[in-house]
Amino acid sequence: MTLYEPFQFLNPIECDQIIEYAKQYPFKKGTTGNKSFKGRNNRIVWYEDSQRWKEWIEMFNKIEPVIDWIQTPQVAFYGPGEKYDWHVDTWPNYRTHIRHFTLTCELQSAPGAKLELENKNIELQKGQAVIFKPQDRHRAVSPTEGERISFTIWAMALNLTKH
Repeated sequence: MTLYEPFQFLNPIECDQIIEYAKQYPFKKGTTGNKSFKGRNNRIVWYEDSQRWKEWIEMFNKIEPVIDWIQTPQVAFYGPGEKYDWHVDTWPNYRTHIRHFTLTCELQSAPGAKLELENKNIELQKGQAVIFKPQDRHRAVSPTEGERISFTIWAMALNLTKH
């Protein structure tokens, strides 16, 4: 797998299983660490089923062998009018670990909805994912109908500026 190139990450059954997992829990409002940012109004659920996390860490280490954990993945739901405007996924530099990669997987598509990177157009089908750097500006565009559901993993590495 290569950064910025879509690849098959989950099969359709796995996508449906993650969606069903998420629908068992109450939605939370999608938020950001920046309290003044008003560009996010979608719904989320944290995916706390850690059975495959080790496998995913190993996958990221094939790209760059510095990943030692992942943040709890997020399932994000976007209906018409729900979006996440242009942003980056970086964390403040004072933390012990920093986000090293972002993976976004399409669990369910909807007309008009998509993930956009500022410098690259990416089309994802069900189960496909793309990995990019967290400092890349990106956004989730609202569907015109239906519901887009995505799955995001942040691969974490030790913040070497802190050590």
